[in-house]
Amino acid sequence: MKKTGFARHLSGLLALLASLVMVASAGACGGPALGSGQQSPSAPQSQGATAAAEVPGRVAIFTPSDGITLSQHTPINKWAALVPELKAALAKEHLPNKHIDAYTSGNLEDQSKELQDYLVNRLSERKAGKTSEPTTLVVAPMTSPDSITRQYGDYISQSLDADAKDKARARLVSSLRLAAGAGMHVVLLANQVPGIQPDLFVQLSDARAIGQMQADKLTSKLELDKASKDNPCRIEILLPNRTADASSDASPADKGVETVQAEQNSFPAQAFAGIWQVLGPYFKDGRAISPSGLLKADSTEKDWQAIAFDPGKDASAAGKELATRLATNDDAKTHTEVDGILAMNDFIVSGVVSELGDLGYRGSSADVNPEISISGIVGSMVGHQDLHRQRVPKPAQSPAARNPTASQADPSQTTGRTQDSTPSDDHAAWPVISGYGAYVDNIPQIVDGRQWMTGLEDRLGLAADMAKACVGLNSQGKVPAMDTIHTVNQDGKQLRRLSRPLVAVSASNLKAALIDTGYIKPADAGL
Repeated sequence: MKKTGFARHLSGLLALLASLVMVASAGACGGPALGSGQQSPSAPQSQGATAAAEVPGRVAIFTPSDGITLSQHTPINKWAALVPELKAALAKEHLPNKHIDAYTSGNLEDQSKELQDYLVNRLSERKAGKTSEPTTLVVAPMTSPDSITRQYGDYISQSLDADAKDKARARLVSSLRLAAGAGMHVVLLANQVPGIQPDLFVQLSDARAIGQMQADKLTSKLELDKASKDNPCRIEILLPNRTADASSDASPADKGVETVQAEQNSFPAQAFAGIWQVLGPYFKDGRAISPSGLLKADSTEKDWQAIAFDPGKDASAAGKELATRLATNDDAKTHTEVDGILAMNDFIVSGVVSELGDLGYRGSSADVNPEISISGIVGSMVGHQDLHRQRVPKPAQSPAARNPTASQADPSQTTGRTQDSTPSDDHAAWPVISGYGAYVDNIPQIVDGRQWMTGLEDRLGLAADMAKACVGLNSQGKVPAMDTIHTVNQDGKQLRRLSRPLVAVSASNLKAALIDTGYIKPADAGL
């Protein structure tokens, strides 16, 4: 049977591997050991003490490209930001900059070719005796996120297309196997590759963690543990979802097992699972209710489609969805009370904030956190003072107001807002709003209290951990022990996994989390 061009090329690569593995192995066994005092053949003799301080090996980084964007209305978690931070962290670990290579690709086809070409060149250099350096590959496999997933940033974990006929995927898999067979180390970022067992997997943002973080923060800020069935918190959850994934009238049996499983594994479904893990018990016992009535006491994590909506191409769709749920229009005399809005990401938050203002809701999170103000943040930045938060008061009305028979209740149990910090129409009080992505143009809304909090990856922490792992793999052949790295069982195999908690940002820690780290400038926050 006549071989295709790709098949011939793959056969050639395998042949090259067969001829080079022994060379690579010999180089690994016969090369100078770390700390032996011997220099690499390629190191100039004149470097002296400087060369002794440098760690051995090379690191090659392969990530997707961000694409061109002229808008600040995008998440702060971008590959273009993580790569230079990783390179800087490697430099701090004494890996020379000339031993760090970085490649970006716009699609899996280009990424797999760049990885393949890199390996062919490196192995050819080894065969020619030009180098015997240990090498670690850091690869973020290219996926095809939809418009909804992009709202959360570049680092969302997704499944790589498992179609065996996909040449780009097959090339990626064969290249990674070639690298491992030649003694190179593999670190995978965000997305795993079927059939590949990396030396280290770096877990980045996933839907469940993003949903759970926001639910945790709302639970704490609204003090749900102190709420009661007579005085519940009113929480609305806005879950963006593509129209193609929206609920249909078909029953699970009619949809088929594979379709149902795909829906339950989708980003919105997993995000709601994280949310409901935290908020579910409060809805079940009545301490939390949904103003729209879409979520009830008997709702489960499988009911995520009840609150899913198509956010469209601009933030106005989220505003219209919120207005519908609050049953409010421009002619309304009263407002529907809402204490918290879990908006999932900052794209949705933008529409929510705009709509709440148009609907006549008043105040900000500063009303429930009086110590946080623009002047306070500015004072903190110039070293005058630190910011401190008070507990968020409970819902706008006391139990007595909602239940006249409770007027003789113990006053100490009242958890309403004070008259000093709440508009005269309690139902029009501004709710606590959560998002994710740390959109630059949303930061001023956090400063002035219109948005309560956002979230992002701990990029600098992850970069530092990855740098240590890469250096450890090159110098010792294994991942060094770190608090952020754990061994987990996956498909019957032991996998080393690196992860860090997501960073929650509100006005009180905005300076430390975003400005001091260099993620944004003070001007980005409107300061």
